[in-house]
Amino acid sequence: MTRFVSVAVLVIVLLAGGSVASAQDSTLGGATIGFSELRIHEKNNPELQIPAVDPTSKWLYFNLAHCQCGAPGINQRGTDYHETEFSYLLTVMNAPMATISRSADVWVGAQCSDLLQRPQNCRKVGTVGSVETIRSMMNVRATVKVFDLMTPAPKSGSDAATVDDCATTQTAEQMDSIWIIVDGDGNGVDDYFSPQAVTVDIGPPTLPTNFTARGGESSIELAWTPPSDASDTYGYQALCSKATDNSQGKTSGQPSAKYTTAAALCGATDARTAVDIAEVAIPPPPSDVDAGEPLPATLTGGLKDLNPAFLCGEEISTTATGLKIEGLENDVPYNVVLLALDKFGNARGAFFTSTVTPIPSVDFWEDSQGRHSKVDGGLCLLAETYGDDSSLTGALRAFRDETLGGSWAGRRLSAAYYATLGKLGSYVHGSLAARVTAGVILAPVVALALAWHWLTLPGLLGLIAVIWLWRRRGFALPRWVRTAAPMALVLALAGRAHAGGYQPYWENSNIPDEQTQVAPDDPSLVTWLVGFRVGPYTPQIDRHYASKPGPYEQMFGGYHMMAMLDVDRVLWTGFGQVAVGVSLGYLQKTARAFTIDSMPSDPDRARASDENKFALIPTALTATYRFTMLDDDYGIPVVPYVRAGLAYYVWWVSDSNGISTVCKDGSNKANNPSCDKDQALGGSLGFQGSIGLAIRAERIDASAANSMRQSGIQHAGIYGELSLAKVDGFGSEKKLSVGDATWFAGVHFEF
Repeated sequence: MTRFVSVAVLVIVLLAGGSVASAQDSTLGGATIGFSELRIHEKNNPELQIPAVDPTSKWLYFNLAHCQCGAPGINQRGTDYHETEFSYLLTVMNAPMATISRSADVWVGAQCSDLLQRPQNCRKVGTVGSVETIRSMMNVRATVKVFDLMTPAPKSGSDAATVDDCATTQTAEQMDSIWIIVDGDGNGVDDYFSPQAVTVDIGPPTLPTNFTARGGESSIELAWTPPSDASDTYGYQALCSKATDNSQGKTSGQPSAKYTTAAALCGATDARTAVDIAEVAIPPPPSDVDAGEPLPATLTGGLKDLNPAFLCGEEISTTATGLKIEGLENDVPYNVVLLALDKFGNARGAFFTSTVTPIPSVDFWEDSQGRHSKVDGGLCLLAETYGDDSSLTGALRAFRDETLGGSWAGRRLSAAYYATLGKLGSYVHGSLAARVTAGVILAPVVALALAWHWLTLPGLLGLIAVIWLWRRRGFALPRWVRTAAPMALVLALAGRAHAGGYQPYWENSNIPDEQTQVAPDDPSLVTWLVGFRVGPYTPQIDRHYASKPGPYEQMFGGYHMMAMLDVDRVLWTGFGQVAVGVSLGYLQKTARAFTIDSMPSDPDRARASDENKFALIPTALTATYRFTMLDDDYGIPVVPYVRAGLAYYVWWVSDSNGISTVCKDGSNKANNPSCDKDQALGGSLGFQGSIGLAIRAERIDASAANSMRQSGIQHAGIYGELSLAKVDGFGSEKKLSVGDATWFAGVHFEF
């Protein structure tokens, strides 16, 4: 009976202790202990330092490799390895006047404030002296082993924690905690608890599935299906070695390692610390692709150890579906490992059990030029304006390569220029007057770019600030500018207000009643025509070549659907409609390139893995006559029309590295990378015309017609046309012939 009472009392005390803990009722007289200023041995610094880059430095410290290197018997570097611990500065706030002599203990684990759960989840790892010591010294730090933080379950003797305790099925970050625990009133039951959470991740991300690997021109392209949950994925890095001697796959241009291994950190040799690398069989290439004979691959040497010197490429994106390894040797088989990484530097790998061989290829531009075409390319607005070899163009290229090329945003800006303004070089090609005009227009932009390059961005911004201050304090706009600006604004707004033509009587006070309005179906209400059409299109590029099939047909095959947008302004509506406008379209065809040793005369010409793309942007200035009398006067909803105009079609050929190039001297660009190159980028002038028939379909549904007119649309329907475009530089053999005779069909609206 006495024993039962004792046990009951003990349970009550423990429950009371648990309730005190959950409430965190302090017996320190209102004092609290807080954590601040985390310090780590970053980059193996012997001294504890504040993390250099927050939070990246902390992510790369509290990971699986650091847990493993802290386990008993794993560190092989001895005292030369310092990245085993971290510390927090402790502070006491609201301390009472009375001295608090109770010791403050350091614990690790979860739910350490619950006295019933603590024995299973937590363990004590040290003591930092009394609360009074923390308060008075002002520099007391709680130092904890990384291994202890990540393996908090109590173990001792033969059951002591080992490196196996670092292993986990966890695939995402979690919060571990260190605690300062005090028995404030000295009754043998801890009653003050102060936790500090630390974000850790000791589980690598999930691997993708459905891997494929293809050899291309001096490259290998990897593809995969991302995991269904990629929230823990930070990116991917690939390592490669030459299968012939297992040496480095690349000796320059490698990315820096974004993963951490215990072998690299502390020289660990225990097999239990190795990164998990699964063997993956990749499917063979398609039967029509020459990708070299795959050989059995061997995971050994630096590739097996994930030596950063063997890094070959990367794609840092959570949702990446592939990456390209560039700068490899053609016709050399490679072993490949792909790593999936999280932001903590944990990695999980896939080793491809067969080799992948880069195969040289010939894209459309190389093939067409190799057949002795006289077509020129390489049009760039700045180079055409200021001269390809001028010192000014050289300075602008230095701005592109040195200033913009050093950042992702700068490279995107350069790419945007070549995709838009750069293509306007064809407008000034061969014309002195056009070059002078473009030079004057571009002068401010060029001056800004050179100032940016020479002064750096901070210097340029400082110069702009100085000029702005000078103008603000000592410069005023001329009086005629101040007078003309408001007038111009009023005229612009007035022009815009009347641009719509018809104005409802309730918005115009000069119209006395509804009877004086223009009738809703009056032809004069139509001021704009907009149409969208599609049709099969095959640019007549092969007319340059006597042998058949020509390079375009052999590479890309037949027609592809091309979309066109027509926008016309109606100028006269007396006997039908007379309009002027613009047409704009886009065509793109993609195909795998040919192998370098394939012959044009071979009807089953071998393909490589590399893809190349032909793109065409047709533009035209047109004049249109539409015979609307049948519908306007007789209610027959058909409108025959004719359209003709001046056409200018911009075209380019690109591969995975950007705009395709060939050496002007006919040499192989892979063997002669510094040769004078001709870009696959140009434009051709010509003319185009069409005859067609439009149907005003709103006549079928009167209620729909009313609804349309209330929204400003007078007519809507469908139209079809026969089109002929002769766009070849007016017969120039140096211009690509990109016209075609075809048909289009689409929908149109009249406003």
